[in-house]
Amino acid sequence: MPRDSRRGPRPSHASQYVRERAAQEGGPKRRLQDALAARGLSPRRRFGQNFLVSDDLAGRIVDHARLKPDDVVVEIGPGAGALTPMIAARAARVIAVEKDRGLAELLDEELRELPRIEIVQADFLEFDIAAVARAHDVDRVTIVGNIPYNITTPIIERIFEQKAAVRGAVLLVQKEYAERLAAAPGTAEYGSLTVFVRYHALLEPLMSIRAAAFWPQPDVDSMLVRFILRDHPPVQVPDEALFFRIVRGSFQMRRKQLTSTLEAALGVDRDTVASICRQAGIASERRGETLSIDEFAKLARAAADRLG
Repeated sequence: MPRDSRRGPRPSHASQYVRERAAQEGGPKRRLQDALAARGLSPRRRFGQNFLVSDDLAGRIVDHARLKPDDVVVEIGPGAGALTPMIAARAARVIAVEKDRGLAELLDEELRELPRIEIVQADFLEFDIAAVARAHDVDRVTIVGNIPYNITTPIIERIFEQKAAVRGAVLLVQKEYAERLAAAPGTAEYGSLTVFVRYHALLEPLMSIRAAAFWPQPDVDSMLVRFILRDHPPVQVPDEALFFRIVRGSFQMRRKQLTSTLEAALGVDRDTVASICRQAGIASERRGETLSIDEFAKLARAAADRLG
């Protein structure tokens, strides 16, 4: 019997699956775009806004935070709330600190019915973490965040400044930045930032995330990193300011020998530099980029003795 030409082609189960799958994959991004458009908002480049648009990855990030039911969490830059409800489902309280007023209002509207969430419109670089710990009667809080790449170092410095009130931090940073933090002496990635972070925290890379997981899509991939804040530095130095002056000076002229870098950093003559290096047991012909954190500490202790 001939097929009725007026009937359309039979539905394809494969095509239906593809359509459903595409709808699922595009869901978080489309919901985000619609939510922003409805409020006249759009990603702001100067705030470094790249929104995570993968529910699966958001869940994995929160898994890596290892939250406990009694944890108080400070979330840096919640954006449109990709992580916030998942954090709140596992912790006692989440304080989401969002600088962008429009996004803070969006979060307040979207999440106000959910328990254990507090939206704070503020700049994290001026945020008092210790005050949050006191207000919620805990010794330390946990920090989680998909942070703006353009202010990653200031954010980490702010966390370290208040580390007495911080149990640990799980942060999403630029992948190349994470590689700098984990670099070994003598490598191109090793620098003063590496030494600075190593002095204050233990670092644990957790997982890489491709740029396609964000909207707008950044030019680089990301890495989720755990910072375990140290109660005590891994090396003893008599003067932290002197220690980091030596570190920064060594990397500002990273191809120069210690003879030159210490002379400039400490404002002393070459004979004094030679004396400091001898006391530290480090050859003055070496370059600062080859020194371990322990060797920088030896130089700082010798310099403190020599300079009084």
